[in-house]
Amino acid sequence: MKMLRLKGLALIIVLASAWLISGPMAASAGIGPAIRVSLQAPAGALKMGDTPNFLGAVTNLGPQPAQGLVVYLSLVSLAPGHEHPVDLEDWSAQKAVRLDRLNPGATDYRQWGMRLIASGKYGVALTVVDPRESRPIVSDLVPFEIQPKATLVAGRVLPVAIGVPLLILGLWGGLLVYRSRCRRHCQPGWLSADETPGPSCGKGTRPF
Repeated sequence: MKMLRLKGLALIIVLASAWLISGPMAASAGIGPAIRVSLQAPAGALKMGDTPNFLGAVTNLGPQPAQGLVVYLSLVSLAPGHEHPVDLEDWSAQKAVRLDRLNPGATDYRQWGMRLIASGKYGVALTVVDPRESRPIVSDLVPFEIQPKATLVAGRVLPVAIGVPLLILGLWGGLLVYRSRCRRHCQPGWLSADETPGPSCGKGTRPF
């Protein structure tokens, strides 16, 4: 009987030790970051030269105010076989912001404008650095595609490129013929007996 009591006591001690070890670890594992971040792409097709806005949202899920949050945008090229980070120097005028204070339950909504300078497949993400966390909090990657600029169709440009100079030459040639005829008509030697000089050939007028 005494042996059974000792075994029971040993079992209780083992179970209590296991709870003391695993309990705090499980509790800490269930606690996620106090900040949630998301990014939304604009609706519709995108093409070179556009200046769309991506909507970012940073939410404080914790019970305490968050201070000194650094939020920045990241852009990567997703071209197959040529994936690489893209420098935002020419793409965005606002690459990062600092949030001085974000109260519990509050959300900071912000428009992140971009200037699309090259076609292709890309992905963009929003990252938050919280001084209270050991690692940054990153949104889901938002893929998007930039279409190239529409170019002029050669079949439409060629007739215009040829026709306009020909039209100008034709008008210039017609003007020269008209001036030549007027000049000849104003000379008395070219008039017949029953013709009189026109009004533009009168006294005080200069031939063309």
